[in-house]
Amino acid sequence: MNTIATPTNPKAYNHPDRPTLVDADVGRVGSAVLALTRELWVLTDRVAVMEELLTQNGINIAEQIETFQPSAKMQEKLDARGKHMVEMIVAALAGTEGA
Repeated sequence: MNTIATPTNPKAYNHPDRPTLVDADVGRVGSAVLALTRELWVLTDRVAVMEELLTQNGINIAEQIETFQPSAKMQEKLDARGKHMVEMIVAALAGTEGA
């Protein structure tokens, strides 16, 4: 089971010196949602194509994918990738990407 890490400095993490979302953030939020939607569609499409191609070649892995349990090493990699993705999204929303 994954746990949510508690930040060492919650005030720095939550940016309490300003409202969570201000009017100036709306454009960035909209851009982030659209970018995420595009990426999600690309991934969803590619996975569906891979599953179909595998099935056409006699390899039906849909059920195996649903029940797959990653090793500890693979889970660490997945967690690191997920954390990196969230950090990129938060930075984009905060306007601090590339900073």
